[in-house]
Amino acid sequence: MIKPKRLKKGDTVAIVSLSSGMLGEEFCSHNIEIGEKRLLEMGLKPVFMPNARKGIEYIKEHPEKRAEDLKGAFMNPKIRGIICAIGGDDTYRTLPHLMEDAEFKEAVRMDPKVFLGFSDTTVNHLMFFQLGLQTFYGQPLSLIWER
Repeated sequence: MIKPKRLKKGDTVAIVSLSSGMLGEEFCSHNIEIGEKRLLEMGLKPVFMPNARKGIEYIKEHPEKRAEDLKGAFMNPKIRGIICAIGGDDTYRTLPHLMEDAEFKEAVRMDPKVFLGFSDTTVNHLMFFQLGLQTFYGQPLSLIWER
């Protein structure tokens, strides 16, 4: 099993929407604000991948864009961790775009990163397990609440 390095203060973490596009909806703006604030308080630098906030309909219609965001996070050496926006019900549609991509699979092995998500993201955890990467099942960005 490939173990990613522990996140430390100053590390950049990518926010991805692999299932639901709710981060792009107005009703979720408060959750984003709180989640971003909490990550900054932990000393992490959150960056939203290009499609992460494009909304429910766009995300649902474009599994290839969701996959591009995840691949982009793994291809970027400045990004040390990846946090999912929320669960959902549609992650499985990203798998062909990732598991048939030799460059993505090699990036996972060569530059392992912390990956955190839950619910529908279990599909991604299983994908990473097949690639030999240890991942973390847990709280997504949209559910990081006030203390």
